Amino acid sequence: MTQPRQARQANTAAVLQLLARRGPVARSDIAKALALNHGSVGRIIEPLLTAGIVRELTEQPGRIGRPRVPVELNPSSRHAVGVHLGLERTTVGLTDLAGRCVERYAEERDPSDAAATLRRAAELAATTAASAPGPVLGVGVITGGEVDRAAGRVVRHDALGWTGVDVATPLRAGTGLDVVVDSNVRAHLGAELTFGAAPAEHSVLYLFVGNVAEMGFVATASDTIVQGTVGRILVPGLTGGHARFGECGTDRALLAAARSAGLTVTSLPDLLRLADDADPAATRLLEARSTQVALLADTLHDLTGAGLILLGGSGAPSDHWLDAVRDRAEAVPPEALVRPRSGPDSLVMAAAGLVVRGFLATGVAA
Repeated sequence: MTQPRQARQANTAAVLQLLARRGPVARSDIAKALALNHGSVGRIIEPLLTAGIVRELTEQPGRIGRPRVPVELNPSSRHAVGVHLGLERTTVGLTDLAGRCVERYAEERDPSDAAATLRRAAELAATTAASAPGPVLGVGVITGGEVDRAAGRVVRHDALGWTGVDVATPLRAGTGLDVVVDSNVRAHLGAELTFGAAPAEHSVLYLFVGNVAEMGFVATASDTIVQGTVGRILVPGLTGGHARFGECGTDRALLAAARSAGLTVTSLPDLLRLADDADPAATRLLEARSTQVALLADTLHDLTGAGLILLGGSGAPSDHWLDAVRDRAEAVPPEALVRPRSGPDSLVMAAAGLVVRGFLATGVAA
């Protein structure tokens, strides 16, 4: 690639990311924000307008001179497929460039059969892509454990029993689309950064607590997300004593403790409903989980100095239990411990966000 083309692609990426973060922006403000001349901005914007990736809004009079015409990212111009490979469920969906989920489907499966899981995931992804109202950029796939993004491979996922599983190849063959594979926590934190939930002026830590317990961290003004596991941290047990969080703090451990206490539950929402109805056993277990998660948050805050901690997965399944974690945290200020903004479609948003983030960061529309 020639140097002028590289520069144009980099500038296009900068414009796309600016529009994704700030919304409608006049060309003059784009030039000022990115230190580009007006001619360069025009040469970047025009092909994006032609491709439908950005769109012009109604003219707005400027303080001096000609009226200004803001441009914004056109979210519905491109879509991405997101696939989450969970412990017992595969979730597939479609998002637009703003991360809004326009379609979602989930089905139960046998977690031990990797080949069958990936064949079915490819079928679902292909069907979802075919239903898209416009061009599809690619497929993002996320799962827990250790993932080699460059190779598109799950290196190790203890909960699934997968070791060295090639995910990208069967998904690419089954859909005919580009495929990006990454870990749950890196994808979730990346989605929060991409779609504007996590402010750029803070270092941000994403604590994911579900059937796996992981963390991702990004320093201020950095794009590099560092991932780690928190399953070995020693915490109070749900029913007494102490143990590693990976042994006593995951969803599976929580539900097992609930059943041992005589509660009829098959999922975390079942346990939450019982606690909301003031069942004493369910309430005690969720209070114990809140204590565990608060200790994790305090420990990670001490280690990283994160200005913001996003509590994802089932670690904070409701405002009530998020408040319980805040009350028990000692090192993390309450206002620094928050829920992700991605909502109920977080799995699809995180997975598809891998593709959208790559699109915005590479300036491929140039």
